[in-house]
Amino acid sequence: MSKTDNIESYIVRYLHGEIAEDELRELTEWLELAPENKEMFFDLKGAHDRMIKHRIVSDDELERSWQRMQQRIVAQPVKPSIAVPKTPKRKAIVIALSYIAAASAAVLIYLGISALIEHRGQADEPALAVVYNEISVPKGSTPNTVKLSDGSIVHLNAASSLRYPSTFDDDMRAVWLDGEAYFEVTADSLHQFAVHLKQQDVIVRGTKFNVEAYHDGEYSIVTLAEGSVALVSSDENGDNATRIRLRPGQKAHFDRKTGKVAVEEANVELANSWIRGEYKFKDEPLLLIAQRLEKYYDISIRFDDEKAEKVCFTGTFSLRQNIDEVMRIINSERQFRYSRSGNEIHIKSRQY
Repeated sequence: MSKTDNIESYIVRYLHGEIAEDELRELTEWLELAPENKEMFFDLKGAHDRMIKHRIVSDDELERSWQRMQQRIVAQPVKPSIAVPKTPKRKAIVIALSYIAAASAAVLIYLGISALIEHRGQADEPALAVVYNEISVPKGSTPNTVKLSDGSIVHLNAASSLRYPSTFDDDMRAVWLDGEAYFEVTADSLHQFAVHLKQQDVIVRGTKFNVEAYHDGEYSIVTLAEGSVALVSSDENGDNATRIRLRPGQKAHFDRKTGKVAVEEANVELANSWIRGEYKFKDEPLLLIAQRLEKYYDISIRFDDEKAEKVCFTGTFSLRQNIDEVMRIINSERQFRYSRSGNEIHIKSRQY
């Protein structure tokens, strides 16, 4: 068997979760040889991820995935000093992806570091259609609560949305979050629970934790109240995968650009105060406070100078208070000046 055939078979077995340690080591070495190799691999992985997410994949989707893959490979510059494989066999890859889409055994191990999604099943069982629901809480709205089919409770904050199946399948409990939510996950030692975020997955069995992960933000924060969670993260290029585990009372601050995760002690009461109708902050920069206020009250806050952005505050206000009352509370010591015109607030330091 040629080197190219080996790599093709390794990729297929990798996506099936059946790759041996020596094969995984050889595949990893091949990935590091050239950027083109990683591009080819992640095209296949991306197609696989979409199929796992939707469970039912049409022939058209398979064809489009193959065409994207083929165009990428054809465009690759061949470097004599680098082992760049020939175009993978179309039949083998399409059959492999079809097999995976039909709910066969699959474990995504990102570059051999950790399992992201565990999905078991029988190859001869037909894939069943999964009905997904989506709940959204607009800016300026009060938090909402949804109960999932396994009994888990999710509190959804303003400017947030949650996508979840009407009924979890027999193997995996998974939801997709954009925004902020507090999870009370029903314990189940046999079925892990996954919260999929932008560039990050939160994997648990049964626990309580808060997640702040807005798609347009530069970071995400996971604060653990009870139990245990595992976080699997990667940078904006899909590289530098890391896996960490939190203990109660800790929070993980994830920088999406660099892929770095900082773990520190947390004040859980501050992190989840919003589910009790309050917003508590301690030594928090006015810029971050303003970003939250924009979501809570559906307004726009603009700073006229950077000095005002960095002023830190400690305090509490009720989400039932209007924005004018909140601004007076924050500025009780008159550390800045502000003006409001309709739904827009301008802030500047007192020296201007």
